[in-house]
Amino acid sequence: MGKRLLSICMALALCLTLLPVTALATENAPATLIVGGTDVKSGGYWTTGTDGKLTECNNSTEPPATWNVHYDASNNTLTLNGATITGNSDSSSVSSGVGIYASSSSEDVSLTISLQGENTITSSSGIYVYSSTTGDASLTISGNGSLNASGSSAGSGIQVQSNSGSATLSIQNIEVTAQGGDYGNGVTVQAGGDNSAASMTVEGGSLTATGSGNNGAGIRFQLGSSDSGSGTPSLTVSGNSIVRANGGISDNSSTSIEVGSASGAANGGIVWDGKNGTVYGSVTLQEDLEIGEGESLTIPNGASLTISSGATLTVNGGELNGTPSGDATYKVTGVSLNKDSLSLGAGDSETLTATIPPDNATNKDVPGS
Repeated sequence: MGKRLLSICMALALCLTLLPVTALATENAPATLIVGGTDVKSGGYWTTGTDGKLTECNNSTEPPATWNVHYDASNNTLTLNGATITGNSDSSSVSSGVGIYASSSSEDVSLTISLQGENTITSSSGIYVYSSTTGDASLTISGNGSLNASGSSAGSGIQVQSNSGSATLSIQNIEVTAQGGDYGNGVTVQAGGDNSAASMTVEGGSLTATGSGNNGAGIRFQLGSSDSGSGTPSLTVSGNSIVRANGGISDNSSTSIEVGSASGAANGGIVWDGKNGTVYGSVTLQEDLEIGEGESLTIPNGASLTISSGATLTVNGGELNGTPSGDATYKVTGVSLNKDSLSLGAGDSETLTATIPPDNATNKDVPGS
């Protein structure tokens, strides 16, 4: 009897131990999760067609190559595997008009998107994670694939929004492109109230965010529902990441946006605020980078930029402020002569002097090389 009682107690203890883990696995899961106009909250597998809509697959025993969308409700992870997703732009419902819509009305909401292969989302807003009443909102994008998310009209490519709490976007070792629609932002991170945190982290990989129209920013931080919010938005880079905000980085805060490298990270990153790039922390260039006409890249005191053996840094009409470790290539930007016109009689000769900018061009022998 004693052994039986002990076994029952041990079983109960084991169950009680496991309960918090099970609850934690689904904590902050969206109350609503719509992908391509389809409710996927309960989990499952789907394929996507050329129209961007979802068709349910039979079961999880199918190999990954046969499905494009999978939602695991036990760990709140949405996996995209070479998916093409389009929201229902003709619908008055926000949830069906967004490529991926995750929301909660009464608590925190979070979503993890894992990428495999090349994935495309095109809709009124590409991805929209939203806490409408109370709670924080967060989105994490990771994996080993890539994502191109674009919005139409005033929609953002990617938007994370909380009406009363903090909003956080995290991109981890992945290539992401976000395009805003007409007057839309590439990426919008909107926190709910004064002194709420609106933050973005890019750890490895890259983010290219492009705004459209006169009001569209590459990256837009919003604090509060009006343009009078207070607090300090932040953009943190690490792992040699590159962030390009075409259209600039903007906010409605009373303080400047904090941009920098992650504390304690071995490597920082490069952030382009419009045409002005800055190196944060110690960065080892992993891929080719060109500084084009009208652009500048600054290596501030205390920061460093190392050009790895597999990458090139090319200055092609732009400006490089600071000295990298390794050789940068400076392209010739034009050729001019010391005279616009010349008249020569029979037997006369004249020596013309060519000016080939910039002065530090790598190869002046072959103009344009």
